[in-house]
Amino acid sequence: MRKILTIAGSDSCAGAGIQADIKTIQALGAYALSVITAVTAQNTRQVTAVQEIAAQVIEKQLEAIFSDIRLDGIKIGMLGSAGTVQVVSKFLASFFQAGAFREKQLKNSLPLVVDPVMIAKSGDRLLEEEAVESLKKNLLPLASVITPNLMEAGALLGRDISSLEGMKEAARELLEFGCPWAIVKGGHLKGEPVDVLANKDSLYLLRGQRVDTACNHGTGCTFSAALATLMGQGFAVPAAAKRAKAYVEYCLQHGFAIGEGVGIPHHFAAQRPWEPEALKDGSDASIKEEV
Repeated sequence: MRKILTIAGSDSCAGAGIQADIKTIQALGAYALSVITAVTAQNTRQVTAVQEIAAQVIEKQLEAIFSDIRLDGIKIGMLGSAGTVQVVSKFLASFFQAGAFREKQLKNSLPLVVDPVMIAKSGDRLLEEEAVESLKKNLLPLASVITPNLMEAGALLGRDISSLEGMKEAARELLEFGCPWAIVKGGHLKGEPVDVLANKDSLYLLRGQRVDTACNHGTGCTFSAALATLMGQGFAVPAAAKRAKAYVEYCLQHGFAIGEGVGIPHHFAAQRPWEPEALKDGSDASIKEEV
Protein backbone atom coordinates (compact mmCIF):
# COMPACT_ATOMS: atom_id res chain seq x y z
CA MET A 1 0.00 0.00 0.00
CA ARG A 2 1.31 3.45 -0.92
CA LYS A 3 2.09 5.76 2.00
CA ILE A 4 1.21 9.46 1.76
CA LEU A 5 2.24 12.05 4.33
CA THR A 6 0.16 15.16 4.98
CA ILE A 7 1.74 18.13 6.75
CA ALA A 8 -1.07 20.49 7.76
CA GLY A 9 -3.22 22.00 10.48
CA SER A 10 -6.06 20.36 12.38
CA ASP A 11 -9.68 21.36 11.70
CA SER A 12 -11.87 20.57 14.69
CA CYS A 13 -14.99 20.08 12.53
CA ALA A 14 -12.98 17.76 10.23
CA GLY A 15 -14.08 19.25 6.93
CA ALA A 16 -10.69 20.62 5.94
CA GLY A 17 -7.07 20.39 7.04
CA ILE A 18 -5.39 17.25 8.27
CA GLN A 19 -8.72 15.46 8.78
CA ALA A 20 -9.87 16.04 5.19
CA ASP A 21 -6.45 14.94 3.94
CA ILE A 22 -6.51 11.70 5.90
CA LYS A 23 -10.03 10.86 4.73
CA THR A 24 -9.09 11.59 1.12
CA ILE A 25 -5.87 9.56 1.17
CA GLN A 26 -7.59 6.58 2.75
CA ALA A 27 -10.61 6.82 0.44
CA LEU A 28 -8.29 6.63 -2.57
CA GLY A 29 -6.66 3.46 -1.32
CA ALA A 30 -3.43 4.69 0.27
CA TYR A 31 -2.22 4.87 3.86
CA ALA A 32 -2.21 8.32 5.48
CA LEU A 33 0.47 9.63 7.83
CA SER A 34 0.40 13.08 9.39
CA VAL A 35 2.49 15.90 10.81
CA ILE A 36 0.34 18.50 12.56
CA THR A 37 1.53 22.10 12.26
CA ALA A 38 -1.30 23.91 14.06
CA VAL A 39 -4.53 23.29 15.90
CA THR A 40 -7.54 25.40 14.95
CA ALA A 41 -10.77 25.82 16.86
CA GLN A 42 -13.37 26.07 14.15
CA ASN A 43 -16.84 25.00 13.21
CA THR A 44 -18.87 25.31 10.03
CA ARG A 45 -19.19 29.07 10.48
CA GLN A 46 -15.89 30.46 11.72
CA VAL A 47 -12.38 29.97 13.07
CA THR A 48 -12.24 31.12 16.69
CA ALA A 49 -8.64 30.28 17.62
CA VAL A 50 -5.38 29.07 16.09
CA GLN A 51 -2.55 27.55 18.12
CA GLU A 52 0.73 26.88 16.37
CA ILE A 53 2.61 23.73 17.22
CA ALA A 54 6.10 24.46 18.56
CA ALA A 55 8.82 24.26 15.92
CA GLN A 56 10.74 21.55 17.76
CA VAL A 57 7.61 19.39 17.98
CA ILE A 58 6.99 19.76 14.24
CA GLU A 59 10.59 18.79 13.58
CA LYS A 60 10.30 15.77 15.89
CA GLN A 61 7.18 14.62 14.05
CA LEU A 62 9.03 14.88 10.74
CA GLU A 63 12.04 13.02 12.11
CA ALA A 64 9.81 10.24 13.46
CA ILE A 65 8.23 9.67 10.04
CA PHE A 66 11.27 10.06 7.81
CA SER A 67 13.59 7.97 9.99
CA ASP A 68 11.34 4.93 9.76
CA ILE A 69 8.93 5.02 6.82
CA ARG A 70 9.62 5.14 3.09
CA LEU A 71 7.04 7.53 1.69
CA ASP A 72 5.37 7.58 -1.72
CA GLY A 73 4.03 11.13 -1.64
CA ILE A 74 3.78 14.28 0.47
CA LYS A 75 1.09 16.95 0.67
CA ILE A 76 1.63 20.24 2.51
CA GLY A 77 -1.28 22.42 3.56
CA MET A 78 -1.62 24.98 6.36
CA LEU A 79 1.68 26.10 7.84
CA GLY A 80 0.50 29.27 9.55
CA SER A 81 3.69 31.19 10.21
CA ALA A 82 7.06 32.03 8.71
CA GLY A 83 8.73 29.98 11.45
CA THR A 84 6.78 26.86 10.53
CA VAL A 85 7.46 27.39 6.83
CA GLN A 86 11.17 27.62 7.64
CA VAL A 87 11.21 24.48 9.80
CA VAL A 88 9.34 22.35 7.26
CA SER A 89 11.21 23.60 4.19
CA LYS A 90 14.62 23.26 5.86
CA PHE A 91 13.86 19.72 6.97
CA LEU A 92 12.56 18.61 3.58
CA ALA A 93 15.42 20.27 1.71
CA SER A 94 17.95 18.36 3.82
CA PHE A 95 16.21 15.03 3.26
CA PHE A 96 15.75 15.60 -0.45
CA GLN A 97 19.51 15.98 -0.69
CA ALA A 98 20.03 12.60 0.93
CA GLY A 99 20.39 9.31 -0.94
CA ALA A 100 17.13 7.46 -1.44
CA PHE A 101 14.91 10.51 -0.98
CA ARG A 102 16.80 12.49 -3.60
CA GLU A 103 16.69 9.53 -5.97
CA LYS A 104 12.92 9.15 -5.56
CA GLN A 105 12.35 12.87 -5.99
CA LEU A 106 14.42 13.00 -9.18
CA LYS A 107 12.47 10.04 -10.57
CA ASN A 108 9.20 11.85 -9.71
CA SER A 109 8.21 8.90 -7.53
CA LEU A 110 8.14 11.03 -4.37
CA PRO A 111 5.83 13.88 -5.34
CA LEU A 112 5.54 16.92 -3.10
CA VAL A 113 2.26 18.80 -3.53
CA VAL A 114 2.06 22.22 -1.87
CA ASP A 115 -1.33 23.78 -1.28
CA PRO A 116 -0.48 27.33 -0.14
CA VAL A 117 -3.33 27.63 2.38
CA MET A 118 -3.81 31.27 3.32
CA ILE A 119 -7.50 31.93 4.01
CA ALA A 120 -10.24 29.68 5.42
CA LYS A 121 -13.62 29.30 3.73
CA SER A 122 -15.00 31.56 6.49
CA GLY A 123 -12.57 34.33 5.47
CA ASP A 124 -10.27 33.89 8.49
CA ARG A 125 -6.55 34.19 7.74
CA LEU A 126 -4.53 30.99 8.16
CA LEU A 127 -1.08 32.18 7.01
CA GLU A 128 0.69 35.23 8.40
CA GLU A 129 1.42 37.86 5.76
CA GLU A 130 5.13 37.80 6.57
CA ALA A 131 5.14 34.04 5.91
CA VAL A 132 4.24 34.47 2.24
CA GLU A 133 7.77 35.54 1.30
CA SER A 134 9.27 32.59 3.17
CA LEU A 135 6.85 30.28 1.38
CA LYS A 136 7.90 31.62 -2.03
CA LYS A 137 11.61 31.55 -1.27
CA ASN A 138 12.00 28.34 0.72
CA LEU A 139 9.14 25.91 0.07
CA LEU A 140 7.74 26.41 -3.43
CA PRO A 141 11.10 25.57 -5.09
CA LEU A 142 10.91 22.12 -3.45
CA ALA A 143 7.40 21.38 -4.73
CA SER A 144 6.50 19.07 -7.60
CA VAL A 145 3.15 20.84 -7.96
CA ILE A 146 1.55 23.86 -6.30
CA THR A 147 -2.24 24.21 -6.16
CA PRO A 148 -3.34 27.78 -5.27
CA ASN A 149 -6.88 29.02 -5.75
CA LEU A 150 -7.47 32.45 -7.28
CA MET A 151 -6.96 34.37 -4.03
CA GLU A 152 -3.83 32.43 -3.13
CA ALA A 153 -2.33 32.78 -6.61
CA GLY A 154 -3.09 36.50 -6.44
CA ALA A 155 -1.35 36.80 -3.06
CA LEU A 156 1.72 34.96 -4.38
CA LEU A 157 1.91 37.14 -7.49
CA GLY A 158 0.75 40.43 -6.00
CA ARG A 159 -2.26 41.03 -8.23
CA ASP A 160 -5.91 40.10 -8.65
CA ILE A 161 -6.81 37.21 -10.95
CA SER A 162 -10.36 37.37 -12.25
CA SER A 163 -10.52 35.65 -15.65
CA LEU A 164 -9.49 32.49 -17.44
CA GLU A 165 -6.82 34.38 -19.37
CA GLY A 166 -5.52 35.77 -16.10
CA MET A 167 -5.38 32.23 -14.71
CA LYS A 168 -3.32 31.06 -17.69
CA GLU A 169 -0.83 33.89 -17.21
CA ALA A 170 -0.69 33.23 -13.47
CA ALA A 171 -0.06 29.49 -13.89
CA ARG A 172 2.91 30.16 -16.15
CA GLU A 173 4.26 32.89 -13.89
CA LEU A 174 4.02 30.69 -10.78
CA LEU A 175 6.54 28.33 -12.37
CA GLU A 176 9.16 31.04 -11.84
CA PHE A 177 9.18 30.14 -8.14
CA GLY A 178 11.00 26.95 -9.15
CA CYS A 179 8.27 24.30 -9.18
CA PRO A 180 7.85 22.26 -12.40
CA TRP A 181 4.02 22.28 -12.30
CA ALA A 182 1.40 24.78 -11.15
CA ILE A 183 -2.38 24.48 -10.98
CA VAL A 184 -4.52 27.58 -10.57
CA LYS A 185 -7.96 26.52 -9.39
CA GLY A 186 -10.84 28.49 -10.90
CA GLY A 187 -13.76 27.35 -8.80
CA HIS A 188 -14.36 30.89 -7.47
CA LEU A 189 -15.08 32.23 -10.96
CA LYS A 190 -18.63 32.18 -12.25
CA GLY A 191 -19.66 29.65 -14.87
CA GLU A 192 -17.91 26.41 -15.71
CA PRO A 193 -15.29 25.50 -13.08
CA VAL A 194 -12.03 25.40 -15.03
CA ASP A 195 -8.60 24.87 -13.48
CA VAL A 196 -5.41 25.71 -15.35
CA LEU A 197 -2.44 23.33 -15.15
CA ALA A 198 0.91 24.44 -16.55
CA ASN A 199 4.49 23.33 -16.90
CA LYS A 200 7.23 24.99 -18.93
CA ASP A 201 6.14 23.29 -22.15
CA SER A 202 2.38 22.83 -21.93
CA LEU A 203 -0.85 24.25 -20.61
CA TYR A 204 -3.93 22.17 -19.78
CA LEU A 205 -7.50 23.18 -19.03
CA LEU A 206 -9.14 20.94 -16.44
CA ARG A 207 -12.84 21.37 -17.08
CA GLY A 208 -15.50 20.11 -14.73
CA GLN A 209 -19.10 20.26 -13.69
CA ARG A 210 -20.20 22.89 -11.20
CA VAL A 211 -21.98 21.29 -8.25
CA ASP A 212 -24.65 23.55 -6.76
CA THR A 213 -24.05 22.92 -3.07
CA ALA A 214 -23.17 24.69 0.16
CA CYS A 215 -21.31 21.58 1.31
CA ASN A 216 -17.89 22.66 0.06
CA HIS A 217 -15.75 23.09 3.18
CA GLY A 218 -12.22 21.85 2.54
CA THR A 219 -12.37 21.29 -1.21
CA GLY A 220 -8.88 22.72 -1.71
CA CYS A 221 -7.42 20.41 0.93
CA THR A 222 -9.27 17.48 -0.59
CA PHE A 223 -8.02 18.23 -4.11
CA SER A 224 -4.36 18.59 -3.13
CA ALA A 225 -4.43 15.47 -0.94
CA ALA A 226 -6.04 13.51 -3.79
CA LEU A 227 -3.43 14.84 -6.21
CA ALA A 228 -0.54 13.78 -3.95
CA THR A 229 -2.11 10.35 -3.46
CA LEU A 230 -2.72 9.72 -7.14
CA MET A 231 0.77 10.91 -8.08
CA GLY A 232 2.15 8.66 -5.35
CA GLN A 233 0.24 5.79 -6.98
CA GLY A 234 2.06 6.42 -10.25
CA PHE A 235 -0.20 8.73 -12.26
CA ALA A 236 1.46 11.51 -14.25
CA VAL A 237 0.54 15.04 -13.16
CA PRO A 238 -2.14 15.76 -15.82
CA ALA A 239 -3.86 12.39 -15.29
CA ALA A 240 -3.65 12.73 -11.50
CA ALA A 241 -5.06 16.26 -11.62
CA LYS A 242 -7.97 15.20 -13.81
CA ARG A 243 -8.80 12.32 -11.48
CA ALA A 244 -8.41 14.47 -8.36
CA LYS A 245 -10.86 17.00 -9.78
CA ALA A 246 -13.36 14.25 -10.59
CA TYR A 247 -13.01 12.89 -7.04
CA VAL A 248 -13.74 16.31 -5.53
CA GLU A 249 -16.82 16.72 -7.72
CA TYR A 250 -18.13 13.33 -6.60
CA CYS A 251 -17.57 14.25 -2.94
CA LEU A 252 -19.44 17.53 -3.48
CA GLN A 253 -22.35 15.75 -5.13
CA HIS A 254 -22.77 13.70 -1.96
CA GLY A 255 -21.96 16.40 0.58
CA PHE A 256 -23.94 16.91 3.75
CA ALA A 257 -24.51 19.50 6.48
CA ILE A 258 -23.20 18.95 10.00
CA GLY A 259 -23.91 22.38 11.47
CA GLU A 260 -25.42 25.75 10.66
CA GLY A 261 -22.71 26.93 8.24
CA VAL A 262 -20.78 25.45 5.33
CA GLY A 263 -21.34 21.71 4.86
CA ILE A 264 -18.86 18.89 4.28
CA PRO A 265 -18.03 16.97 1.08
CA HIS A 266 -18.54 13.23 1.55
CA HIS A 267 -15.06 11.76 1.18
CA PHE A 268 -16.27 8.17 1.48
CA ALA A 269 -19.39 8.42 -0.69
CA ALA A 270 -18.39 5.42 -2.80
CA GLN A 271 -16.75 3.39 -0.04
CA ARG A 272 -18.95 0.52 1.16
CA PRO A 273 -17.68 -2.55 -0.67
CA TRP A 274 -16.99 -4.27 2.65
CA GLU A 275 -20.63 -4.35 3.68
CA PRO A 276 -22.03 -7.91 3.62
CA GLU A 277 -24.86 -8.38 1.19
CA ALA A 278 -27.15 -9.60 3.94
CA LEU A 279 -26.78 -6.39 5.91
CA LYS A 280 -27.50 -3.89 3.14
CA ASP A 281 -31.15 -3.69 4.18
CA GLY A 282 -30.13 -2.98 7.77
CA SER A 283 -31.38 -6.37 8.92
CA ASP A 284 -29.66 -8.31 11.68
CA ALA A 285 -31.22 -11.61 10.60
CA SER A 286 -27.93 -13.07 9.40
CA ILE A 287 -26.27 -12.72 12.80
CA LYS A 288 -29.16 -13.75 15.03
CA GLU A 289 -28.40 -16.91 16.91
CA GLU A 290 -31.13 -19.51 16.99
CA VAL A 291 -32.15 -20.69 20.46
